[in-house]
Amino acid sequence: MIGLARDGRLETRWLWAAVRGGWRYVWAVAAGDVADDATAAQRVRTCAACDAADTVQTYRAGLCAVYCGTGIATKSGPTCGCLVGITRDGNPIEPAGKVVVASESCPRARWSSVTR
Repeated sequence: MIGLARDGRLETRWLWAAVRGGWRYVWAVAAGDVADDATAAQRVRTCAACDAADTVQTYRAGLCAVYCGTGIATKSGPTCGCLVGITRDGNPIEPAGKVVVASESCPRARWSSVTR
């Protein structure tokens, strides 16, 4: 999948799967463990406003991955290091990875799992 993304042959909506940590969520989504769009959008807005949000430039120009810190607890609370969103060309963060999986929850309890 990374090769497809690098070659520009991967649909934009699946770019997050090619970023570090994405496969875990691809399998969850494939199994039907999917948060609805409104829930995923609210989760990623919450993550973006958190001091643990860490934005990293990827190998593709204009594409950044947003993670929940590094997975190491800080003074302000635990982080999981999970992928939570992507930005393209400076546009607002789009839900990706952990926030699109219904059964996932925030390590700081800012959002919780939902049942489908």
